[in-house]
Amino acid sequence: MIEDDIHAFLTAGMISDYKQPMFNLLPEQSVYICGTSKSICSGLRVAYMVYGDTLREKILQAIFNINVKTSSFDAEVITELILSGKAHEIVSKKKQLAQSANDIFSDFFPLSKNVGHPLSFYRWLPIQGMIDSLQLETDLKRQGVRVFHSDRFLSGQTTPDKYLRIALASTNSIDELKIGLNILRHYLSY
Repeated sequence: MIEDDIHAFLTAGMISDYKQPMFNLLPEQSVYICGTSKSICSGLRVAYMVYGDTLREKILQAIFNINVKTSSFDAEVITELILSGKAHEIVSKKKQLAQSANDIFSDFFPLSKNVGHPLSFYRWLPIQGMIDSLQLETDLKRQGVRVFHSDRFLSGQTTPDKYLRIALASTNSIDELKIGLNILRHYLSY
């Protein structure tokens, strides 16, 4: 089992029913991966991998075979951020910003308040009616708001429930987020 826990910094200690990584339960049958691109900086592509002794040789051979190397500079920067405590400060600031963005989203769309993770970088906004997904995305893009209809994420048959995926961390400022959410609210007539 491969456990990619890129959002661990938003889950551990935040979600009341979060127990632990699956790796803690199956250390000899799983690989735990956690990267720094979401929690610290998207430009620093460093990830950490934890695995049991039974997988050690296979993983080392696979790494050797694909000849992938993390940038030494990136690794040094991340190491310094962790050792100096700056990584923790960055993560705390990201959590505060995520909380603010989610609070603002809830102000614009109060019915969606308790749907999803409280610090999510995006929200799923339920939409009603048979709205053409491509037309909806095109209309909003013309108004300066980029959203993705839930139909884009289907891998099977369509479902009667429809949503818009609203990114809360893609704007340049909180004010820009408010403007976009206001345009969206008016477009959807909430």
